[in-house]
Amino acid sequence: MKISIALATYNGEKYLKEQLKSYISQKRLPDELIICDDVSNDGTIEILEEFKKTAPFKVNIIENETNLGYTKNFEKALSLCSGDIVFFSDQDDVWLPDKISKIETVFKNNPDISLVIHNGELVNENLESTGLTKLGQIVSGGHNEDSFATGTLTAVRRDIINIILPFPEGIAGGHDGWVHAIAKMLNRRLVTKEVLQLLRRHSNNTSEWIISSTKKINKIDVFKSQLATKVATSYKDRLHINENLILRFNKVSSNDYNHSFLIDLNKIEKILQKEHKALMNREELISQNFLGRKLKAISMLIAQDYKYFNGIKSFFRDFLR
Repeated sequence: MKISIALATYNGEKYLKEQLKSYISQKRLPDELIICDDVSNDGTIEILEEFKKTAPFKVNIIENETNLGYTKNFEKALSLCSGDIVFFSDQDDVWLPDKISKIETVFKNNPDISLVIHNGELVNENLESTGLTKLGQIVSGGHNEDSFATGTLTAVRRDIINIILPFPEGIAGGHDGWVHAIAKMLNRRLVTKEVLQLLRRHSNNTSEWIISSTKKINKIDVFKSQLATKVATSYKDRLHINENLILRFNKVSSNDYNHSFLIDLNKIEKILQKEHKALMNREELISQNFLGRKLKAISMLIAQDYKYFNGIKSFFRDFLR
């Protein structure tokens, strides 16, 4: 298997050297590293160019002429990778030495899997251990593996990239959820609980989700966090993703996207249409008066719409709001 790493950089000089060093410390080296830099104005390019001189594998550095933003910058890096397996990478984490070798083995042993996500240890900005993992926090917070969609812990087989790309315009929260949603729809996603990376938490992290906290959390902490957040006034972001998934799989069915595996498009369409109906119902619920929201919540519960959200917790949140 040819292994690629897709790395998107932007003003990453503070932590970048440690990430790059972890690539060359791999027991199984990558075959290529594709880097797209989004017009950094610090020492990022100098660090990358110096690394390229001595790297024991191919390094391709692309400097964008204009700032694309993180999602489009990463899309560009991913599109330029030629590997059979492509690893997603942030610029500020550290890979453990056996990450590539173990994920490559998972793919070899599971030919029907197109996406693998592994666990990562949450550390502080100095890489000091917290004893916590990303997946562990998700489970402690009352969620399941379906909520686990961290891009930097993800690797994909080439056979799914043609379906993933391009990322839709305007998807909220970046590309991670989009990529994992497609893999789940295809039933070609595998989660491994093995810790293969250090996830550095620092003041510039884009994610502030409580699950990424470096302090042990539980279901009560998550509930308090949800209460502290503003009540949703719209589900347009999720509708946007759902509608784009419907459009993307319609294109797959018309052979606009090449793929080498069987896809049950009828089943996928039914799931997405049911989710769309549930999202529309909850969007309608928001606009109802006090009594109307309660009645709508009960009807959604009976229709099993809440399985597309957080189950009974979402029902009670709607019923009591």
